[in-house]
Amino acid sequence: MRLFSQWIVLAALLGGCGGQYVLTVPDQFAPAKGETTPVVRLQRNDFFVLDLPVKGAAMRFRLADGPLRGAYTDALGYAGANLAAPAEPGRYELSVDHMDFEGDEVGRKGRVYVRPSDARLVAVDVECLPPPGHKDADAAAAALRKLASNGGVLYMTRESPDRHGRIHDRLDLSEYPDGPVLLWQREAWHVVREGRFNLPRVVIESRLVSQLGELKKAFPKLEVAVCQTALAARAFSAAGLQCVILEGGPTFGRAPADRKLSWSELAETWR
Repeated sequence: MRLFSQWIVLAALLGGCGGQYVLTVPDQFAPAKGETTPVVRLQRNDFFVLDLPVKGAAMRFRLADGPLRGAYTDALGYAGANLAAPAEPGRYELSVDHMDFEGDEVGRKGRVYVRPSDARLVAVDVECLPPPGHKDADAAAAALRKLASNGGVLYMTRESPDRHGRIHDRLDLSEYPDGPVLLWQREAWHVVREGRFNLPRVVIESRLVSQLGELKKAFPKLEVAVCQTALAARAFSAAGLQCVILEGGPTFGRAPADRKLSWSELAETWR
C-alpha cells in the first residue's frame, strides 16, 4: 500500500495530475414533435486512469437550432434536460458544453435520431452483427437495410457510451443502416418542479431501467427484434417484441424465438 501511494505521488510530480474533462453524450432516440431527455455525464481525469465525477457543473444543451437549455450535474456527475424534438424525421446534432470558473471548457456533439411515432422499427442486438469481412456480413447488411426501409433500425448494446462511436464506425464500414446505438439499461430519471417560478428540473436516479419499455411507449410499432442469444431474446420478448433468432451462433440455452433464420433467409423472406 505504501509503495502504491509513493507511485501516485511520483506520477503527480513528474507529469501533473491530469485535470482533463471527460464528457459522455449518448445517442438519443425521439418521436417527431415529441421530447427527448439526454442524460450526460461529466467527469475529470485527475490521476490518469481515474475519472472522478464533477458535481455542480453548469451544462448547456442545444438540439439542432433549438433553444438553449441548462442543467447542473449531480453528485455522480450526471445532468439531463428536456428538449423538444424536431418535427421532421432525421438525424440531428446535440451540442453539450461546460466551462468552469477557471475558463477550462469541454464540449461534445451527440446524435439525436428522430422518427415518426408510428414508424415500423426493428431493434437489433449489436453482438449478433457479423464483423467486416465475415462471410455473412453482406447478407446481414442487406437484411437490415431491407428491414430499415419500412421505418428504421435501432441498435442495443452493453458497451459503455464512450465506445459507441466505434460501434457507429463499424456499422458504417459494413454498410449497415444508420440508427441510434442505445444501452440496454440507462439511468432512471423523473422531473420535479421547484423554486419560485415552479420550473421543471430533471432528477437522475441511481437505479437503472430497461430502455425497451419506454421505447415501446414512444414507438408502438417497434415490434420486431433480431438477436442471437437467449439473454437478448428474453429481454426483447419481455418488452413484447417478436424475436428473430439467427442461426449459426451460440444461444446459451433455449431462447424464446418466434422465428429462427439465417441472415440470407432474413433478407429474402422477411416482410
